[in-house]
Amino acid sequence: MRPAIDRRAFLAASSAGLLLPVRPALARLWPISGFTHGVASSYGAGDAVILWTRYASVTGSATPVKLEVAEDDGFSRVIARAEAVTGPESWGTVQLPVTGLPAGKWLWYRFTAPDGTQSPIGRTKTLPQGRLDALKLGVFSCSNRPFGYFNAYAHAAARDDLDAVIHLGDYFYEYKLGTYPDAPMPGREILPVDELLMIDDYRQRYASYRTDPALQALHARYPMIAIWDDHEFANDSWKGGAENHQPDEGVWELRKAAARKAHHEWLMSPEVPWQRHDFGNLVSVITLDTRISGRDHQLNLAAALKGGAEGLKAFQSGEWQNPARTLLGGEQEAWFAGEIAAAVKAGQRWQLIAQQLVMGDIMTPKDALSWLAPNADARAQGYVKGGIAAAQAGIPGAQDMWSGYPQARRRLLKAMADAGADPIVISGDSHNAWAFNHSLDGKPVAAEFAGQSVTSPGYEWALAADPAVIRAGVIQSSPGLQWCDTSRRGYLTLSFSPNETRCDWVFMETIKAASTATSTGQAAVVKRGKRKLTLA
Repeated sequence: MRPAIDRRAFLAASSAGLLLPVRPALARLWPISGFTHGVASSYGAGDAVILWTRYASVTGSATPVKLEVAEDDGFSRVIARAEAVTGPESWGTVQLPVTGLPAGKWLWYRFTAPDGTQSPIGRTKTLPQGRLDALKLGVFSCSNRPFGYFNAYAHAAARDDLDAVIHLGDYFYEYKLGTYPDAPMPGREILPVDELLMIDDYRQRYASYRTDPALQALHARYPMIAIWDDHEFANDSWKGGAENHQPDEGVWELRKAAARKAHHEWLMSPEVPWQRHDFGNLVSVITLDTRISGRDHQLNLAAALKGGAEGLKAFQSGEWQNPARTLLGGEQEAWFAGEIAAAVKAGQRWQLIAQQLVMGDIMTPKDALSWLAPNADARAQGYVKGGIAAAQAGIPGAQDMWSGYPQARRRLLKAMADAGADPIVISGDSHNAWAFNHSLDGKPVAAEFAGQSVTSPGYEWALAADPAVIRAGVIQSSPGLQWCDTSRRGYLTLSFSPNETRCDWVFMETIKAASTATSTGQAAVVKRGKRKLTLA
């Protein structure tokens, strides 16, 4: 186990930046100096575009770099210049907000070091203003590098039809190497090899992931709105701790602060994680934090299951339905209600709610035990048996999702309905693909598109049944569920027009080798004013 972290050690490490990586162990994955991890872009406040790179000097000292933004990839029409200093306080990363750029335009950017070396060229697109008739976004989640190749990123980076991308979290995983998975795929190394606890650990993990050429290509080609989920901190995190944080691993608040700082350094996340970005008059993208800002501790369904039918009955009528329990916290709930109402009032045609967790209820069918692989271990069997028992009592098995906070979910749906919104909810976290229709008091409110993971294993990890059989069984047992895929990896795209939103689930043929080949996908559409999806 790693040494406990004290406050003085954390603050000293943060201020010093723990120096830049010059140790040979780290140089195996990325160069010790120069522009080591490509370029990236995101959105800031208002019309600002944030442009990012990482530069390490040979000595690890602070170094000025210059930025150019141009209207062409040959940089014959440079329209903006800026300068910033990289150094140990941010572990070599630098991010520059640039304003005053033409709206809704593709632009190119690059950084230059004092010795004249240049970063790779990046492409970004500013937020459009006024009338907008079409927008297409890519949506990703759950990327565990040791499980396989980031073929979903490579496929999206090769496209010409996306305007921006959204990452719904689990950009990496915090586990010790050899924990999840037990045996990493050759060539898919990560650093550090230990579990992430301190600021230096989180920075190294980001750095090791960002050596991936497919991920670098995605960042260089599109602006990314990145929100965190639990694994950017620790598994099943909440505001006061995490399942994967133990007392001998130090103070949770210090670990959380370290993870937040590293996320900001590498993914340009804002100080306040809930934000709204308007793409013309077509789509308001509203991002939420369902993890660490206001979430109450997950309930212990396993303890209720031990109490049999009476234990489940007490669980269902008791704390599970407690209206005081929250995923967002009071401040964020109030902000969301105000922002979605403001977006509707401003004339935005669609409101895209980008958040981490599956909102629909997934109930375990009675025959689910027959889906298990013949060699399924006792843990998998126990999980399925518990899910069946909970479902028979009317309780979803996944208490880490919105289904563990039914009253908080009701408040969120009510805010959407009260605003008269046309909302689309997107979610990640589960590793599988889902399509839900959500209603409130019998009236349709929103469609939900949940994306499958980039590499992290889903239901297929423990199940041997035909995915079509699993799909039929879960749909039959789960109210609101319209479709699911429990066997493949990939990403989804969202295509918006004034009167329709279309979701396409893109499935990769494999993650065991580098390939952009895809298998048969699935689509769904939502007509404006209907607030529910139909399969296409």
